[in-house]
Amino acid sequence: MTTPEHDLDLTYAKTDCGTRGEAEFTLGADPHRVTVSGRCPRCEGETGTDFPRGVAGTKGWRFWAKEETPSPAGRSAVVAAEVLYCECGFAHEGMPETTGYEGCGAYWRIGPGTGGTP
Repeated sequence: MTTPEHDLDLTYAKTDCGTRGEAEFTLGADPHRVTVSGRCPRCEGETGTDFPRGVAGTKGWRFWAKEETPSPAGRSAVVAAEVLYCECGFAHEGMPETTGYEGCGAYWRIGPGTGGTP
């Protein structure tokens, strides 16, 4: 299987890429965070986002046990509640200077699933 190339010529644009399938991404976790990694559905750049343990509703979440790694279902629940943004690390042309990350402007949600790859 060939890996698509990152489209570096793509101009920055806020683009809703809808709800994506969990199988398109890798979900990992430890007691401190859930990590989503994969390719941006718009520019195909490698992107990754950490959702740290914290206060619910602030890009953070809580486990009942302090040092417990979330189950696959727990990973899915954390990710399904969030909006992900392209964080490919490339400043696509036209990206506003006030943007807090570098990417193409794409955003999406991940539909509920089984917790992806640990």
